[in-house]
Amino acid sequence: MKKFMAAALVLLLAVQVIFAGGSKEANAADWPKKEITVICPWAVGGVADLVNRKMATYGEKYLGVPVLATNELGAGGNVALTNYLKNEPNSYNLIFGGEGGFSIAPNVEGAQAIQFKYDDYEPVISLYSAIFVMTADSKLGIKNLDDLKAYGKGKNLKIAVNGIAGAEAFLAKSLIKELGIQMTLVSYNGANLALDAAAKGETQFAISHQSQARGSVEAKKLTAICGFNKSGIHNDVYDVQGVGDYGIKAYYPNTCCLLARKGTDPKIIAKIREAYLKILEEPEVKDLYKTLMITADPMDKAAYDKHIESVKNIVLTNR
Repeated sequence: MKKFMAAALVLLLAVQVIFAGGSKEANAADWPKKEITVICPWAVGGVADLVNRKMATYGEKYLGVPVLATNELGAGGNVALTNYLKNEPNSYNLIFGGEGGFSIAPNVEGAQAIQFKYDDYEPVISLYSAIFVMTADSKLGIKNLDDLKAYGKGKNLKIAVNGIAGAEAFLAKSLIKELGIQMTLVSYNGANLALDAAAKGETQFAISHQSQARGSVEAKKLTAICGFNKSGIHNDVYDVQGVGDYGIKAYYPNTCCLLARKGTDPKIIAKIREAYLKILEEPEVKDLYKTLMITADPMDKAAYDKHIESVKNIVLTNR
């Protein structure tokens, strides 16, 4: 009797494993069965938010279900990235992330407060790359980094940034350290608020995406000083040198990556990636990217892993 019961138990467990495997395959094949939510951990009206909302309008076309764009703010994106860990693999919730949360925050002062790591997520597709620009209150008459260095002697400068531990904050600290001047970071919950602060004279400087500063630069409220790249920014709005032109190495392309929970079925990842690759080809999306002065950069997991590691090395070298 005992042998019969043991054999029956083994058979039952085997059946469960078989059906569990079959269920997983079916779930991957049928996914998605309901609406998907994509969380932007940064401010409404920002570059990532605008990209998220525009792309969500094509969700049903390419994924067969509505895609909802939402925001969850706090600590430069770290609150949303932490809360996202409540999701299980194959979740219907996806999230945006970038270097600020994965390369910078875990490797600077205050890193002990970070409750997530890059390996908690599964990169699906990098949606864009962008170059940050530093601007100054136009009344100061500062037009480049040489002017900034001269102006900063004996002063404690105020630089407005989006979040105290994000990409903009790190770039500001590294730049000012290279120039040998003093500064105080003033954190705002969004790059637009940071730019407003500089335009109103609450701070002298701000760091943001190009498109966010465009209106204030064209209105001559703010003056562009430099781009955080190797050879500068030269277009219809900006004509400035890059920090690389001054021999400064603390720069990198800022990216926005769509992420799923670690352990999500590779077939689901592939399905999402394929849909977003098609969305990137939509004319309205291409027009938005041109307006926002960003570049489509659909890195896969392997490429994005290398990017995160590269920025991490920059941070460790320049912190």
